[in-house]
Amino acid sequence: MNRAFCILLVLGAACRSEDKPAPAPTPPPQPTPAPPVVTIDRDALLAGKLPDGAPETEIVNAQCRICHSVEYLTQQRLGEGAWKKTIDKMRKFGANLSDEQAASLVAFAAKYWNADLPGRTWSPGPPPAGALPAAPK
Repeated sequence: MNRAFCILLVLGAACRSEDKPAPAPTPPPQPTPAPPVVTIDRDALLAGKLPDGAPETEIVNAQCRICHSVEYLTQQRLGEGAWKKTIDKMRKFGANLSDEQAASLVAFAAKYWNADLPGRTWSPGPPPAGALPAAPK
């Protein structure tokens, strides 16, 4: 009887191991795609342009420009801390940004519109007719 019990025990164990499927091999991790290379020249930044191809440009166009023009961003020359306060304030005013988007915008703005970029220059045009007093005769 001991022998019969041992045979049943071995057969039962063998059946159970066949019931469990072998674990599927784990696929190798996919490499994280590199962020797009974004270039913009200094003159374009000074002219108030946004870098083409940057994911943050899409966020600016979708969220920030709902309420105001892009010049509100491009005329500023702030450090990272001041940009964070500004973007946090915009979120309080209703900008629909996730924490990740807000952090990305802070880094984006601090990279392009900081104290190292000189202020925008304006070329005054001629005054409109009649704006200046007539020259004495």
